[in-house]
Amino acid sequence: MALAWLFIINTVAGTLSAYGWHRQRLTHERKLFGQAIDRQALNLWAYLIGGVLGGFAISVVAIGLGLRLPNGVLVWLSALTLLALALAGLGFSPWWLSFAGLFASGIGPLLPWSWAQAPAAAGWAWRYLALVALVWAVNGGLLRLIDPPSAVPTVVSGNRGADIAQYTHRQFYWLPLVLPVPGPWLAALPWWPALHVGGTSFALTLLPLIIGAGLKTRRTLPSHVVRRWAWQYWGAAGALVILAGLAWGWPALAIGWLAAAAGVGVVLGGVNAMSLYLGNNYISRTDLGVRLIAVQPGTPAAKMHLQAGDIVLTCNGRAVRDAASLYAAIQTQPTYCRLKVQRFDGALELTETAIFQGAPHELGMITFTEEPQ
Repeated sequence: MALAWLFIINTVAGTLSAYGWHRQRLTHERKLFGQAIDRQALNLWAYLIGGVLGGFAISVVAIGLGLRLPNGVLVWLSALTLLALALAGLGFSPWWLSFAGLFASGIGPLLPWSWAQAPAAAGWAWRYLALVALVWAVNGGLLRLIDPPSAVPTVVSGNRGADIAQYTHRQFYWLPLVLPVPGPWLAALPWWPALHVGGTSFALTLLPLIIGAGLKTRRTLPSHVVRRWAWQYWGAAGALVILAGLAWGWPALAIGWLAAAAGVGVVLGGVNAMSLYLGNNYISRTDLGVRLIAVQPGTPAAKMHLQAGDIVLTCNGRAVRDAASLYAAIQTQPTYCRLKVQRFDGALELTETAIFQGAPHELGMITFTEEPQ
């Protein structure tokens, strides 16, 4: 019953968090720039479709490997998910999943509720470690493959008073896992799916997890940080696979392996945090030209492959230094726009595209002027 309630609560909380972030992003962008940078709810589609695909993949592997976990362990995994969502405003990264095993074996027996308790860790430690490794690996894959560019820019003052773009990025994934649970407590229900292997009955239960990434950065673009996080999750997943093998071979040391897994989680969380401060490529106002802090999808600027951090040096053969000179240069050609751009990595490029007839100013470039150009 506890898992059923947690499934409902976590699903509702995750959906509200994803939708709330979408609405918050639109409101913020309209207030700061006069219109939304991207009106599409791509983050919600990624939350649902990416999460379901990831959950299906993990469920198939978990059932195939027989990753049967006690009810108490699943309750702690689900409860930690809910706690992480409550603290998502401070940042979000599912490294905390590595603590569920310790809580189930250490704190659970001290609580009066049977649904929060688990049997001796020697019987399930390797399965738990393998499951968390799968979740971390899928989280890295989703961040790498299905992470819409929905970062929200805000103009803030740097240490020396310069205008700097600060980006907030959140992407959640709803991960509905189908996992085997030993015991007859659900298998006794005639309408509930149950399996029987070697004279042992166990039920299939639903475990809702919310994974993804939530971060805030000034030193680099969120997409760069997310790519680093993906590799970090894959590395941590590999470490847990090794620990799962050790827990399978030496189950008597299960508590030690669970503690080591929690240590891997702490290191992962620390490395995630350090990634926010790598590099000194602040996206700041510059005298070289007009710095872009965002690009609207589906616009001429997007077709020219412009990105946040790029500097427009010339437009239609005219040097530009601010939004006013950029706007004036755009007006000189009613049907096309030629730009000389310094990319965020320092490379120089020439690019051009046709522009909207009758609205030559709507290129889709967001600058430090607090107005789209």
